[in-house]
Amino acid sequence: MEENTPFHPPAEVHIRHLTGVDRQTGTFPPDLFAQIRQALAAGMDRLASQGMTAENVTRIVFTLSRTDGFNACFPLLNDLFARTCPATTLRLVSPFAQAGQLVEIDLVTLPGTDGDWKSDFPQPADEK
Repeated sequence: MEENTPFHPPAEVHIRHLTGVDRQTGTFPPDLFAQIRQALAAGMDRLASQGMTAENVTRIVFTLSRTDGFNACFPLLNDLFARTCPATTLRLVSPFAQAGQLVEIDLVTLPGTDGDWKSDFPQPADEK
C-alpha cells in the first residue's frame, strides 16, 4: 500500500558520554551535583556549537553509579529544562572505570524545532 503523504520523523541528534570531569584539572569533583552541573554545561556547549539550546532536548539519560545526592539536582534540571520537560531515564551501573566518575549523561535532541516538536509532524487541518 502506497501512502499519499509519507511521514518522515525529524532526525534526532544524540550527544553522548557527557561527564563531569573538570576541564582544567582533568579530575572529577567529589559530589554528584557538581559532576552533573559540569556535564550539562559541556552538553549545552555542544548544543550551542550545533545551533541548539536546552529547548531542543527531548530526552536525557543519566547513567549513575549511585543516586545519593541526585535530588539536589532537581532545581538545576528545572531551571534548564522546565519549559520543555524532556523525558528522563535513570540507569544505575556498577562503578565507572574512571576513578571518581559518578555520572554520564546522554542528550537526545531534535534540531531546528525551538522546543516546538509538534510543528514537524503532520497535523489535522483543524489543529494547525
